[in-house]
Amino acid sequence: MTTEPYNPFLIDSLNHPLAGPIRQLLHRDGRRELNRILIDDEENILQALEAGIEVETLYFAGEEVISDELRNKLTPGATIHEVAKRTTKKIFENDKISRIFAIAEMPKPKGLDLLKSIKKDIVVLEDLSISGNIGNIIRTSLALDLGGLILLNMDPLDLYDRRLIRASRGYLFSLPIMTASTANFLDYCKTANEILLVTAMGAERSVEEIASIPQRLLIVFGSEKEGCSPEIEAMATMRVQIPISPKVESLNVSAAAGITLFNRLRFNRSIATP
Repeated sequence: MTTEPYNPFLIDSLNHPLAGPIRQLLHRDGRRELNRILIDDEENILQALEAGIEVETLYFAGEEVISDELRNKLTPGATIHEVAKRTTKKIFENDKISRIFAIAEMPKPKGLDLLKSIKKDIVVLEDLSISGNIGNIIRTSLALDLGGLILLNMDPLDLYDRRLIRASRGYLFSLPIMTASTANFLDYCKTANEILLVTAMGAERSVEEIASIPQRLLIVFGSEKEGCSPEIEAMATMRVQIPISPKVESLNVSAAAGITLFNRLRFNRSIATP
């Protein structure tokens, strides 16, 4: 009777020492404990590498093929492991199964002090929780040359949830993204005399008017249902509305963001990248 030689780079059961950390990283407590993140799909991994994220370990399931481009961009110390198909299903259980994925060190959190070095407009998202909306706004912000984002009342651990990474197509690694509480954000705005813009139904000014404002703006979006908090509304320097048909009650927040940010495209593209 012959047996297959032991392959240390093959994960063929949940008892393999590398299977446990993968399962841990599917949950926020695991990300906190290991200080690592899980990145799904080759496209997203390539975006992370392009942004300077160092991948420690790359995994592929069964017959999946890792492109030469991805292999060549890995740092020399990164390892590549195959995961048996049946084991992949067991690792991810009820989560979305990924056929190519990577583990990387969690980026360090960024605070509001970073705003001092950014000249372009900043998008501020308050109490948004749907990964699809946040991911779409991240992609739009990068496409329209925004300077970064601030996510209010979000745990930094949730910023690197694999669902949000996927929703952003990996672009969240390419923009400065800060986290803060609403209270800390407003304290900073008072001290720094920031110009705060919110969109609001019934505002006297149209969103088209913001194209000519010569100063950097902090453009705040709240949830589609609730909008921005009363505290943000009270601090707003400017309110504008997006003219829409009365047949529609409101716009999805990512659509509203796209329209608003497009009106600032000329301003942000006129500023050299800091």
